[in-house]
Amino acid sequence: MLWNIPIQPAPPRSEPIAWESLPFGRVFSQHMAVAEYKEGSWQQVRIEPFHPLPLSPGTSALHYGQALFEGLKAYQRPDGTRFAFRVEDHWKRLNHSAERLVMPPVPYALFAELLHRLLTIETDLFPPTLNHALYIRPVYFAIDPWLGVRPSESYLLLIYLTPVGPYYSGPVNAYVETEMTRAAVGGTGTAKMAGNYAAALLSGKKAQAHGCQVSLWLDAIHREYIEEFSTMNAFFVHRNHTLLTPSLQRGTILAGITRDTLLYLARKRGIAIEERDISIHEITEGIAHGEIIEVFGSGTAATVMPIQQIYYQGKSWELPPTQEIAHALLQDYKALLRGEILAPENWIWKI
Repeated sequence: MLWNIPIQPAPPRSEPIAWESLPFGRVFSQHMAVAEYKEGSWQQVRIEPFHPLPLSPGTSALHYGQALFEGLKAYQRPDGTRFAFRVEDHWKRLNHSAERLVMPPVPYALFAELLHRLLTIETDLFPPTLNHALYIRPVYFAIDPWLGVRPSESYLLLIYLTPVGPYYSGPVNAYVETEMTRAAVGGTGTAKMAGNYAAALLSGKKAQAHGCQVSLWLDAIHREYIEEFSTMNAFFVHRNHTLLTPSLQRGTILAGITRDTLLYLARKRGIAIEERDISIHEITEGIAHGEIIEVFGSGTAATVMPIQQIYYQGKSWELPPTQEIAHALLQDYKALLRGEILAPENWIWKI
């Protein structure tokens, strides 16, 4: 299906992007892509100036949580090549989340065409180097203007952009959450839905009170097996250079695209990988005895982020300052973006 996408031009940006002092997620594109779902079909597809949304106080998503989002990045290589990374995989995950929330699937042709048009218009937002990125935020939510606990019949899909630098300014400390849980088997842990992040905010405040920037979630039943960080998937390195990461099989962890990319790069390096249940006690005792030598997180926003300290049950567990595997995988990730490491088909989506 060919989509007719009218474009309403926005005024040019009044000031250039200050790349070296850029806050994460505070500067937005001049345009946004919009598609509406109603009466059983996608319609009113368009690109228009970025602006506040007129919503009814009865908007369904505000009351019953049918709201999800994605986060992916676009880059510019030194030779001027512009591309978005793993677009199809992010689209698949968006539709996985939509299925869990009983929302209509977004056709790939619609998603890709809207994104391509938007990136083509907002050329001034592409960063000059791979040290920065153009973060892409699709957000998809229910807009029926009346109350009632049922799936909405109308929805809004938006895609907009924000140029970004690093999400964290340096290595972070992790607070192991022992009272609250993020997700249970059969829940919504694998969906990138708004409510999952709202439910994590209180733990984030507790983490900050203990000098930590992220929470580390444990499983909901035993409160023992590691799931993920509040903003990232979790990785651990054994001193024999085996890379450990929690398995996705329980269906309680977000299937991170960056996680999958790092596993691909680790395999290319010949690094042994174990995807399995990992006890928090295995990690703390492993750190104490020098068995666990690295801990790091991965995510689209953070990419690869070393953890320098884990706070658990009133005690801090310090990690070695040098994280060889995390550093190597980050360098390989950048080399893949530069085109120096061959990426699987469809990972590099050229503009």
